[in-house]
Amino acid sequence: MLDIVSTRMLGQFGFLAKVFSIFEDLGISVDCVATSEVSISVSLDPSKIWSRELIQQELDHVVEELEKIAFVHLLQQRAIVSLIGNVRKSSLILEKAFHVLRRIGVNVQMISQGASKVNMSLIVHDSEAKLCVEALHQAFFEGDGDGDGDDRLTAEFDEENLRLEL
Repeated sequence: MLDIVSTRMLGQFGFLAKVFSIFEDLGISVDCVATSEVSISVSLDPSKIWSRELIQQELDHVVEELEKIAFVHLLQQRAIVSLIGNVRKSSLILEKAFHVLRRIGVNVQMISQGASKVNMSLIVHDSEAKLCVEALHQAFFEGDGDGDGDDRLTAEFDEENLRLEL
């Protein structure tokens, strides 16, 4: 995951195009994107990077190129946990997901959701990914049984064909 920060992007046109042209020039695919007024966070497609021999050199090259236009922080060993399905009720889904993740002590580092509301992706540390999927599966599909009254939501989510993916 890369955090790309620049106050120069505030009110500018073409800044995102510059960032993504660097990825294009280096042949690197981006998975998830989250933006704010002065920052962009992206996760990189591991099948396009980590299957190669010169992993760290490529990552260093990406950072070097991006640092010409912004401050860049590389966060390695991250995983994407996706909630996939009809997520029209995204506020309820996120509320329940974050309740579960807070309870197990997991810090979400990035959230990405497209306008189609087909899926929501959460970026977490690799070491927490399996625990996240297990806890979210328990909460959404089996009822979390913690007595907080949210078990009633499980049926709604099942009806929407929500699924978890790592």
